[in-house]
Amino acid sequence: MRVLGAVLGALLALASAGCSLLQLDEQLKEAHQQLVRISGQVLPDSLAQPTLVALLDRQDKLQLYRIVEPGGAFQFSVPKGDYQLLAFIDRNANFVLDPAEPRRWLRQVHGAALGSPAESGTPAPATYALGLASSDLYPAPPLDLSLARLYRDQPRLRHNYLQQVDFDDPRFSPQRVSQGAWQPLDFLREVGYGLYLLQPWDKHKEPVVLVHGINDSPRAWRQLVDSLDPQRFQPLLFHYPSGVSLNDSAYLLSEAIRDVQLRHSPTRVHVVAHSMGGLVARRALQLLGADDGSARLCLFLTLATPWDGHPAAAEGLAHAPVVAPAWRDLAPGSRYLQDLFATPLPAHIRQWLLVSYGGNRRLLAQPNDGVVPLASELRPAAQDEAEHLYLLHESHTSILRSARSRALIERALGSLPAKGCHP
Repeated sequence: MRVLGAVLGALLALASAGCSLLQLDEQLKEAHQQLVRISGQVLPDSLAQPTLVALLDRQDKLQLYRIVEPGGAFQFSVPKGDYQLLAFIDRNANFVLDPAEPRRWLRQVHGAALGSPAESGTPAPATYALGLASSDLYPAPPLDLSLARLYRDQPRLRHNYLQQVDFDDPRFSPQRVSQGAWQPLDFLREVGYGLYLLQPWDKHKEPVVLVHGINDSPRAWRQLVDSLDPQRFQPLLFHYPSGVSLNDSAYLLSEAIRDVQLRHSPTRVHVVAHSMGGLVARRALQLLGADDGSARLCLFLTLATPWDGHPAAAEGLAHAPVVAPAWRDLAPGSRYLQDLFATPLPAHIRQWLLVSYGGNRRLLAQPNDGVVPLASELRPAAQDEAEHLYLLHESHTSILRSARSRALIERALGSLPAKGCHP
């Protein structure tokens, strides 16, 4: 596994060699030229139920959808073209627009350019305001967002959402990992974001969402997944490309968790993340915490997360001819890192920090775990919110294979009460 330090530490050498950075440059320019972002908000005074917001093409064919709480924002990044928005309140929770359900249909919507490649990770402002009232029963195209229909009509969703895989799935290969870092647009076309199962869905088990780090894949969890009691917990593997902005990955992770909660109503949901995955996961929990989406979230456990960023990312910003959005977010003092603790997570979420300090490399001026400075893992704001903090004499990667890590994950999950999050 090539990790954060290897990627960013080799940045200047890659700049002279040119191949990977040239690919990245071409991908970012292509995204800027071909993609737009359609965004908006469901007004706070809408009916007090989640709103299903669907993006349709001009032939009324579904492209993407989002689940939005009142006052919440939504966004779609799509190729340039003509689109429609159709939003409705799913009162009977069947994910189908029924005749008596309030809806709002915007027959023509336009997206905003993603911005310059250097700014592609900047969140777009809301552009479409959707308010729904009980009397909004205007004519609209039929819309069926049930899983059976989505699996039939949406091949990507059929393969990437709650489908059973194993760790040897080719989508998790080193070649795909590299593609996600240096050719993220191709990765999104050919693989896409995913939320996968290791066993068939079991409604009696509690989902544990596993979020890998930079330049990695769900294979990172091959050893630690055995620390989850198979009688109680259902591992879910979140898969994302390393090169895109952390905001985008966090938003789609929050949407995936929200979808699981609304469709399957698990009693509790837990999140375990490694390295940069902790930065992605915390932002996702913030987005869910802005409304009722966090009510069933319980344990948030991170391993070796660089809460204060990485100095090599700042070096990349200063010297590399091309900068991936993820590097911009990882630079110490970035807007992303500042916002990450501007809003605390809901108090009911139990936070455990596992910090690695072995494998010290002289390449970094500060004490480190071989990749991440210890001071970054021990950001005071992260410590302040943590219920438990453990220092492990492990490297940045060996913490994923450590018996101590396994025991602490078992302890964290085993300490949960029968119901709720706190005794």
